[in-house]
Amino acid sequence: MDLSGTLFIIDLKDDVRCVDLTPFFLFIDLKFQFCYLDFSRGTDMREESITKPMSLKGFRSDRVIYIPFDPAPGLILSGFKQKIRKQKSSWACRLFLLDEKAILYQALGAPAAVASLEILIASGAKEILILSFCGSLQPDYRIGDVISVSSALTNEGTSPHYFPRLKAFFPSPRLKRRTEEFLASRNLPFSRGACVSTDAPFRETATWLKKMLENKIGLVDMELSAVFALAKFWRIEAAALMIVTDELFHKKWNVGNYGREFKKRIKDYFLPFI
Repeated sequence: MDLSGTLFIIDLKDDVRCVDLTPFFLFIDLKFQFCYLDFSRGTDMREESITKPMSLKGFRSDRVIYIPFDPAPGLILSGFKQKIRKQKSSWACRLFLLDEKAILYQALGAPAAVASLEILIASGAKEILILSFCGSLQPDYRIGDVISVSSALTNEGTSPHYFPRLKAFFPSPRLKRRTEEFLASRNLPFSRGACVSTDAPFRETATWLKKMLENKIGLVDMELSAVFALAKFWRIEAAALMIVTDELFHKKWNVGNYGREFKKRIKDYFLPFI
């Protein structure tokens, strides 16, 4: 958990309030991992599933780079194509095996992301770095900004199958720190922010936006909260780096273009991790 971020607390009406508890948590022994906040205790969340993912033959990667969306056909793929040693395709995604890592490519949305990652975790994956894109809900984040995500509120239907009563999930502190230190070592500026993940990107209404802003949520995507929940469930690491592609805080939807500056952002910020 990143103590510099905001912790979400659930009230009796299942509404989410944001409270900065950093001073308090500085005195808490982290080995307890704030388990008292896991209200799903006592549920059947740890009950063994009847269905189980099959491990992949020949998969030898602890590290997975997850790229849910390639904004222009093959834009990101072209940057690492020569590194691919093997590839597999499924109903939800493409999997590229590199020398030291695997790339999960185009498993769009929380259900596809988690279904695909479950297989990779069963095959030995221990670390997931998400390189993706998001919308901005407030003027602090503009098109082209790069964000290291500090927390993810669930507005999707997948994470409740892992933690029925939790509404917010967090990246792994160690992987998040490593990611940010890598950017800093290359003099690449970035911001931090809270994200909400939704299954319905075309139901982001004015009422929905107002509620997100009231709860200090500045970004929106489709997968993060589910992936963070999955990582928490299996006790592996996950973190996310996002590039803002569109803005919702205007009177109308403002969508950026995939021109030279956008391509440079991908080259500078994403490709070094691959």
